[in-house]
Amino acid sequence: MLEIGGFPIVNCGVLWFEKTWGEMTPMEMFAALRLRSEVFVVEQDCVYPDLDDKDVSSIHLGALADEAAPGESARAVVRLVPPGVSYAEPSIGRVAIDAGDRGSGLGVELMERAIRCCERHWPGMGIRISAQQYLIGFYNRLGFSAVGEGYDEDGIPHIQMYLAPRGLSHWKAEWKDARKSFCEELNALPFAQLNGTKEHWGGLQVLEHLRLSEAGIWGYLNKKRQANPLDLPNSTLESDGRGWSLIKALQSNARWKDPTPGARLTPGQVQSHDLHQLQSEWEQEQDQAFDLLADAFESDCWWQVQVFNHPIAGRISLSDTFGFGVAHVQHHIHQLRRLTRSIPEDAS
Repeated sequence: MLEIGGFPIVNCGVLWFEKTWGEMTPMEMFAALRLRSEVFVVEQDCVYPDLDDKDVSSIHLGALADEAAPGESARAVVRLVPPGVSYAEPSIGRVAIDAGDRGSGLGVELMERAIRCCERHWPGMGIRISAQQYLIGFYNRLGFSAVGEGYDEDGIPHIQMYLAPRGLSHWKAEWKDARKSFCEELNALPFAQLNGTKEHWGGLQVLEHLRLSEAGIWGYLNKKRQANPLDLPNSTLESDGRGWSLIKALQSNARWKDPTPGARLTPGQVQSHDLHQLQSEWEQEQDQAFDLLADAFESDCWWQVQVFNHPIAGRISLSDTFGFGVAHVQHHIHQLRRLTRSIPEDAS
């Protein structure tokens, strides 16, 4: 099992599958349909034809309990409907979570995996869904926005929601927002907590760590863009899981040591105390990197392959590489907030 400081980078306790209707085993098909029946027909007290023609053309993504007994329901399931069937865009539907797993984070992971699966199969396209209205907040947190007015579907209030394509412009904006929030926290730090040591970081060490880390990402991607994406391994259900788990780990409160050989991302004392200059240089580095990568990564092929090799998580997609960068900045925002409440702490 891959871990960061005890945090699992691969999910435990469930076995994921991603298959077309014709590829599903009898056990997978029964488990998925049993859960859908339990949720959409029995629990929601709605007599309607859950099984329909769209199932045959869809990709089915689900999680089974590890060592599940024959006849046991799936723990989570969703279907990915190709573009041109429900909407012009691909769609995610029949999202069902076993009652015992609700609130555990499995529903978020299911949707995160479903979004990545859509991006792999239909790159460059947004995702449109028909959402039950009481779940608008849940889908908002995943990046979806409500579209138009609500409507009734089988006696349950629904509304269309849309997730725009997550290309370079999306990730540049996300990274910019994270950088802005980080700089606000850094500028609010007391002067005594700005410059620490290699063992006990201050705010400047955190900023320098981010710049060193991002320089490594930009350098790796700049070299990789010269390759033919068709020569790289395709992104898969497994690589999606690694990318999502890495981002989830950074969103936790856990702290970790520098994972690189020789701790090369661990800075010592920072000579300059000019916050404005340091932040301006950081902004320029990010803008120049995205400008340099813009032409190379416009091709849809790049969003279907494993591009970046993380030192712990392994190979992940281009989208998860950018997602990792954003989550890394956000992770260290929490570190700055801890610094405002305490003395400088061990580098993490």
